[in-house]
Amino acid sequence: MKAASKWPGFAVAASTLALAGTALVPSTSVAASTHACGNHTVVYEYEVEPGKPKSKINIPIKQIVTQGASCSVAFKLVEALYDGKSQSAKPEGYTCKIGKFKVPRGSVPEVCTKGGKKVQFAGKGG
Repeated sequence: MKAASKWPGFAVAASTLALAGTALVPSTSVAASTHACGNHTVVYEYEVEPGKPKSKINIPIKQIVTQGASCSVAFKLVEALYDGKSQSAKPEGYTCKIGKFKVPRGSVPEVCTKGGKKVQFAGKGG
């Protein structure tokens, strides 16, 4: 009978250790900083004739996902890449390259990184 009375104490100690172990796992903090931002449309304006109103084209950007950055940062980055005004290959200090993930047909997988921040999206293909 004395052996049975020791089990509740053992169970409390084991559950305390399990809770302490989950606090030390770094994967929970990484998963929290990943955001699926969905789709975004960039409006590109261009001049057809001098003195005439500018024409507009809507460019759909799909599957925007960030790691270590917010969705608003990702939307600003995508707009800087596709607005036609930015001549820099590195808008906002990001380095962009072709990614390796599945995207819809007619799109190009792109990944932009800056330090520990990463933005990936399916850009419009040509």
